[in-house]
Amino acid sequence: MWSYGQCMDTIKGIVLELNTMFSMLIELLTSDSLLTTATTSLPNLVSAIKATSLTLCVMFFLIDFFTKTLHLQWVTWENVLMLFLKLIAAKVCVDNAELFTTMLYRGFNGFVNAISGTITQYRFIDGDDMTRAQFFVSASDASLIVNNVEAKFLDFSPLLLNLQIQILGLIMKIIMILANVVVIARLFELTVYTMIAPVPLSTFACDGLMDVGKGFLKSYAAVSLQAIVLAIMFLSYSAVNTALISGNIGAQNLTLNGLTGLITTLTLAMGVMQSGAWSKKICGAM
Repeated sequence: MWSYGQCMDTIKGIVLELNTMFSMLIELLTSDSLLTTATTSLPNLVSAIKATSLTLCVMFFLIDFFTKTLHLQWVTWENVLMLFLKLIAAKVCVDNAELFTTMLYRGFNGFVNAISGTITQYRFIDGDDMTRAQFFVSASDASLIVNNVEAKFLDFSPLLLNLQIQILGLIMKIIMILANVVVIARLFELTVYTMIAPVPLSTFACDGLMDVGKGFLKSYAAVSLQAIVLAIMFLSYSAVNTALISGNIGAQNLTLNGLTGLITTLTLAMGVMQSGAWSKKICGAM
């Protein structure tokens, strides 16, 4: 015969998996070694990109040079000197593109590392058995589960309740997987930006194309800033989660009837998925 205590076993298993996924999310966000490993694993590709970028740098310089020399009044030794200095500056940017972008990334990520200890102490679902049960069921059902009440003969309520918990848990796990995918995709984006950086930075050799390089730096800054947005989101999650569990929002008594876990998971995942767009708006890269 089914008992409500078996639902508690299901809840504990789901909570363990969700907390593990949340820990992985934070680890992906706070780890500095992943980007370094990815960018140093393909030295031949980096060299080829840099060589191509130097060629583009010279081509952009020649385009700018021949365009401006058509206007004879422009051809003075000061202007020509400034043009060649711009070529040298563009070459320095191309040669040291990985260094510049890595410094930009570490500058933003320094804030995340400073508060990483605060973030890692949180778990996605925490508290005693009653608190955890209320993520999946109503307060009355949670009381039956915690007290391990035996069901009456031919009473399938515990079985149906357990099925409800499993469905909610599956949805929550899928949402958390999508959140992890977004954070992993950010690492791929950072890796691609860091490796391909010499190409857009080579446009600094030409006045007409400098906006391409500036736009790239804004986009790279936005992806790096995304780590701070996510860190703030994880820190605020704990306070919001506590408020939802207690059911007290301002002067109102809010009853979620066991949907707390689904609501908080969905909200956090939506925030993670929108973090990239928010960062781009902040940096003006959109």
